[in-house]
Amino acid sequence: MQILARCPKCDAGLPVRAGEATPAIKCGRCGHDIPLTITDDVRTDRTVDRCPVCGGADFYVRKDFDPKIGLTVVIICALISAVFYWFGRDLIAYAILGSAALIDLVVYGRLKDVTVCYRCHTEFRGAYERRAPAFDLHIADVLEVEYQRRLGKR
Repeated sequence: MQILARCPKCDAGLPVRAGEATPAIKCGRCGHDIPLTITDDVRTDRTVDRCPVCGGADFYVRKDFDPKIGLTVVIICALISAVFYWFGRDLIAYAILGSAALIDLVVYGRLKDVTVCYRCHTEFRGAYERRAPAFDLHIADVLEVEYQRRLGKR
């Protein structure tokens, strides 16, 4: 299992292999030591039961894709379509929007899932059994604030 641990101080992503993980890692950006508590289920790639960074047991599943890239593609396609629409080329404008939606659907179907910790946003990738539900905004609001308070950021 591959883990992308987030530094609690600077939010840098730190890649860790669960099978080869040490008891602590050092952030390359800010130098903060991050203790890791990796359970046997995570180490053997069976399931994600406990976050090694924050110790939380609340996770959600999302597609393994950077949302910033997706938003950029949508905005670019909408702007190109708007230019054709402005010059009266409605059919071409709608074809561009439809093509963008079709490409998005194909890419979405081919992407794998990643499990993410609600509290510290640590990401888990591997062949393990996915037990976490989809994202829930209410749970995220409650758990992120609780973790921020524990770190002394709020």
